[in-house]
Amino acid sequence: MTHRTHRPVPRRQRARRRFVHRLGQAAIYTGTTTLVAGLTRALLHLVHLA
Repeated sequence: MTHRTHRPVPRRQRARRRFVHRLGQAAIYTGTTTLVAGLTRALLHLVHLA
């Protein structure tokens, strides 16, 4: 049979998906780091006041 039901994803589309995935991971990492830094700063501020 010559008809193929599943064609491979074009390379360009695959690369774009990988880029978007990495961008999302970087955004999550940056957000988490910012949140942790803010919490640490707040805790240090509270300890300093006590």
